[in-house]
Amino acid sequence: MTARHHHYLSQCYLKGFSNGGSKKSKFTVIDLATGKSFETIPRNVGGIRDFNRIEIDGFTPDALENDLSQFEGQAATAINKLKDTLKFEGEVKDTILNLIALLSVRSPQMRAHFAKFQTEILERVMDLSLATEERWERQMEQMRRDGHDLKGDLTYKDIKEFHDKKQYKIEIKREFHIGVEMKMVQSIVPILGGRDWALLKATEDSGPFITNDNPVHLAWIDPDSVPRFYRKSPGFGLNGTRVYFPVSKELALSGEFEAREGTFSANRQLVSVLNSGLITRTYKQIYAPSLRFGLMSKDGNEISGGQFLKSICA
Repeated sequence: MTARHHHYLSQCYLKGFSNGGSKKSKFTVIDLATGKSFETIPRNVGGIRDFNRIEIDGFTPDALENDLSQFEGQAATAINKLKDTLKFEGEVKDTILNLIALLSVRSPQMRAHFAKFQTEILERVMDLSLATEERWERQMEQMRRDGHDLKGDLTYKDIKEFHDKKQYKIEIKREFHIGVEMKMVQSIVPILGGRDWALLKATEDSGPFITNDNPVHLAWIDPDSVPRFYRKSPGFGLNGTRVYFPVSKELALSGEFEAREGTFSANRQLVSVLNSGLITRTYKQIYAPSLRFGLMSKDGNEISGGQFLKSICA
């Protein structure tokens, strides 16, 4: 039987933020849309129907889902080895960088944003094509010369009215989204590999690292030094940017260009700052072992996850 519920957030990743560290262990979810929290297991979040399903000749519909499941097994092994050795190098590093790249580009929100962008481009192309009847007829004539069989008795006026009234819906095929995402992953991984990575380890007093449904935090290190027009558009290959990725409740990675590498202890203040930065990039849900994690409030005071939840419910 072909599985239809697909996870865009890997269960092997999310389990690292649960209480027991397994797929059946519970964690606390803060839902920003409802302002409520609840406990559940990793399987029940970060997934939607047919997210990885493909309809391509020569492939089964779940071919990509099966391949990703195999990779997630490799990622789980790499994360466990990182916890044991505290060494971000070799195959462990390569696998986790691929996981970071994958999680940075694949989500329902990213697909919706990309579909909106593509739709706007296509509509603009049609605006230009239908700007004048003469331009439209030239394009139709060129298509006929190229061998296209243009049938039907629709006039320029009919098509122009159809377009202007938006009597259609543009849909971007899932397979197109998947193809773009995989190309982006291939482009991002080498750039991530060119960064210098610090492995941050939470202490008993610092509280846990948390994660969310958008766990790769790419940001300017000093946003005030960046022109306003570019502040919302950091790029993976740009100097002056930092990639932050919580690996588990105990470990996190921070990658910069020309930075100091190694393994470092993260005190409570640093963990709170990093948790707060990640929350600002949340689509909808935050995941943590409990509500007893640290954050920094807007006025610079440390607060707990429970206090944060009360503030968004107010």
